[in-house]
Amino acid sequence: MNCVFCAIGSGQLPAHRLYEDEHFQVILDIYPLRPAHVLVISREHAPFLSDLSAAARERLLALAERLSRTLRACGYGARGINLLINDGPVANQHVPHLHLHLIPRRPGDLPALAWRIVSRFLPFGRQALQARLTREAELLRHALQREL
Repeated sequence: MNCVFCAIGSGQLPAHRLYEDEHFQVILDIYPLRPAHVLVISREHAPFLSDLSAAARERLLALAERLSRTLRACGYGARGINLLINDGPVANQHVPHLHLHLIPRRPGDLPALAWRIVSRFLPFGRQALQARLTREAELLRHALQREL
């Protein structure tokens, strides 16, 4: 199977891992739309939400709520967080493996968000972004250990 999220889950690819349990792994998005953009990735290779086991579906929103609380406690998304599942390629799902985005927002961030949507895959600024992701991962990992 040639799935980037399966490769991350098996340790074949690196990721900024924040949390893992029997159903999910939580990582930072390497092409974040906003600071502390988190992905909740199913351990099962489930291309669509309907393909995910009932046990994992039941756990997903509870985990998302805990992650939202942790993000807010760390100063991200205090006034709002987008929770987004792109369910299928027509819905802009680039990796055919179920994942939930948590994208912290703040008032007035729409121009920056729009710019990131357009430029997120461009190669410039990757070194500074990697340094920021490392800092965010450390902060969030410690906060999640206390929360979860």
